[in-house]
Amino acid sequence: MGDTKEVCVENTEKVVLREADSRAIAEFRLIDDTFMSAVFDGRIQETELLLKIVLEKEDITVISSKAQYYLSNIYGKEVRLDILARDSMGKAYNVEVQKVLSGAPVQRARFNGAMVDVTLLKKGQEYVEMPERYTIFITEDDKFQMGLPAYHVENTVKELDHAPLGDGSHIVYINGQYRNTDTPIGKLMHDFFCKKAEDMLNPLLKERVHYLKETEGGKKDMCEIMEGLMEQRVREKQEILARKAIIRGKLTLEEIAEDYELPLEVVQEIAEDSQKAVTA
Repeated sequence: MGDTKEVCVENTEKVVLREADSRAIAEFRLIDDTFMSAVFDGRIQETELLLKIVLEKEDITVISSKAQYYLSNIYGKEVRLDILARDSMGKAYNVEVQKVLSGAPVQRARFNGAMVDVTLLKKGQEYVEMPERYTIFITEDDKFQMGLPAYHVENTVKELDHAPLGDGSHIVYINGQYRNTDTPIGKLMHDFFCKKAEDMLNPLLKERVHYLKETEGGKKDMCEIMEGLMEQRVREKQEILARKAIIRGKLTLEEIAEDYELPLEVVQEIAEDSQKAVTA
């Protein structure tokens, strides 16, 4: 049967899903970032529904939704966002799921927001043209232990009785423990922790989860998504190591490309970005 650690294998051009993989898929919930990525990646309706519920806004028209969106940083730490969505007004929405509260410190929300912010203005645009940005954390436990469905964080002016600064920056923490199913957020959090589609309350999410978990086509998609994520993370690690080698300056670009199994043009781009950081 081969190595059961493999996600899936190709056999006569057909993806063969191992029993272990089927069990793993059956255990997935929306609070798991891999499965959340599969449910929302490129899915406009599902992403729009999610944002409307957690932000309690009906005037959101999503035009793009990308999961596991990688943002490089020539100055330091990179970040991969669980979901990055944009609406018809140009607003940006970063949604993260976090099962351990230690993984959702307030500094991470600040960092994610800053990384998204630098993508929002094109060269030549005025600062006042900067779109609004929402950083949303859905945490398995109650971040602030107050039993509320959501906690909204806004920049304010202290000397003006904490009047809103109005800079367009918004941080929202959603309490995964909130399960009042008489409310939209309560229903959503109920669904985020269901392993079976039949137990879910929202028809749109229920249909998507059913497809991914209980149909052959959906299981094949899940297998390919997991493989793709593994390959993406390996590539990102290679690029990070290549950047470090470029900064050390002991190897030629050709040697770095060979050592880290990267195309030479990719290494050249990394070198150019690193040089820009030094001269900026």
